[in-house]
Amino acid sequence: MKKKPKTLNKKKIIKGLHKIREVPLNKFQPKSDKAKPAELAIIKRDDDRAVIPDSSNLEKLGKFLFQSHLFPAVQSVSGAVTIIEYGRELGLKPVQALQTMSIIKGRICIEAKALLALAIQKGLTYKILKSNDDICQIQFSRANFEPHVETFTSEDAKRAKLTDKTSYVQYPRIMNLWRCVSNGIRAYAPDLALGLYSKEEMGADDIIEVHVQDETEPKKEEEQKQKAAEQEKDSLIEDIKYKVAKAGIEVKDFKKFLEVFQHEGTKETREFLGYKFGNLSFHEGKTEDLLLLKQNLPYAIDQFNKWQKGQTSEPTPDSKEEIKL
Repeated sequence: MKKKPKTLNKKKIIKGLHKIREVPLNKFQPKSDKAKPAELAIIKRDDDRAVIPDSSNLEKLGKFLFQSHLFPAVQSVSGAVTIIEYGRELGLKPVQALQTMSIIKGRICIEAKALLALAIQKGLTYKILKSNDDICQIQFSRANFEPHVETFTSEDAKRAKLTDKTSYVQYPRIMNLWRCVSNGIRAYAPDLALGLYSKEEMGADDIIEVHVQDETEPKKEEEQKQKAAEQEKDSLIEDIKYKVAKAGIEVKDFKKFLEVFQHEGTKETREFLGYKFGNLSFHEGKTEDLLLLKQNLPYAIDQFNKWQKGQTSEPTPDSKEEIKL
């Protein structure tokens, strides 16, 4: 008599499957002899904020902000990354750093107002005792330190050759104030200033930006000539603005006059200036016309004074000075 085949008990099979222990898949994968590369080390502050972020992300951020052209003081991606990282160490966000910091004469500098803001965040207080065209006096205070009074006068400005700058001629009180602020913070709280110089100390009108060229960018003779021409034009413009301010004339008013004068008051149509972002700018003028303006600046200033009084007069051939504007 044949035995009946055993039937499978479905309940026992399901119960057995539940007892099977899952085995990780990587258990059966062959071990690699090569170790995985270590991740980029991150140094952290006491508040657990990263000081050194991922280098690739930082470079991407620097490139993105550099290409926005919103920060004229930044001349390269590497320069942007350097300023962003220095600003991070000071407690500034990337855009704040690029907005207030620059590389001037080979040093990273910061605006005096930003330096003061950072010092205030770290417990520094100040009180303005005097502030006018001739003198600025500020009292600085901080916990566990005796108060310190810093003074900056017009005589100090002369010794620093600030009186030759257009901005100082036009705004001496403000320039004295910010120079006094930066001097005081560096002297009274060097741990807060960290050796930084302010933009005002490095020369507000005599700024020489360091043009850092990326290693990947080939040096072109044409670009170098263009930069040299731009620097020459900048120097020419600053000379004109300084002489106009020295004559007691607001530069913006003189620009409005030149807008009319270059079309109506000259023998030939000139381009002393033009519009840039909705504002009159000498940088939009032609270099040869600006050079001619500089040579005949006393005459142009005289015409401005007449124009301002409503007594406009066009140059005539029989004028005492032979002006060929």
